[in-house]
Amino acid sequence: MRDCLSCLSLSGEKRISPGEIIYEGSYWVVEHAYPSSLLGWIVVVLKRHTDKLHELSAEEWNELGDINFKIINILHRLLETEKEYSCCYAEGEGFKHIHFHIIPKGKDYLPENKGAKSFNYLKVNDEKSVSRDKIIELCRKLK
Repeated sequence: MRDCLSCLSLSGEKRISPGEIIYEGSYWVVEHAYPSSLLGWIVVVLKRHTDKLHELSAEEWNELGDINFKIINILHRLLETEKEYSCCYAEGEGFKHIHFHIIPKGKDYLPENKGAKSFNYLKVNDEKSVSRDKIIELCRKLK
């Protein structure tokens, strides 16, 4: 899928995250979002292309549940999160491929970015993003 940035990243043709893949399961790949001004913004990407949740198999849902449980708990320990968000919209230009966001809400989380406004953390360029080095380091710890 030439216009799907998730498919291009999964194939290795045009990686999105500067960090290594945190986890690769049978159906899902776990990576750090980039650019992001929030360290620990994790994206869980379906390995096959679809843009509809109702097309996921029971096996895909089961593995996703296990991944969410593990990643959320590891983020809580490493980043001392107060709360975590998990969501799926898959509506952005180039990102209609099913993927879930796991968003760590810690002490430095800005109150104006509460709820769906959390996506303000992704509306940044490379200069305003968490450094590639910090993302690479966190990905290694999460792995």
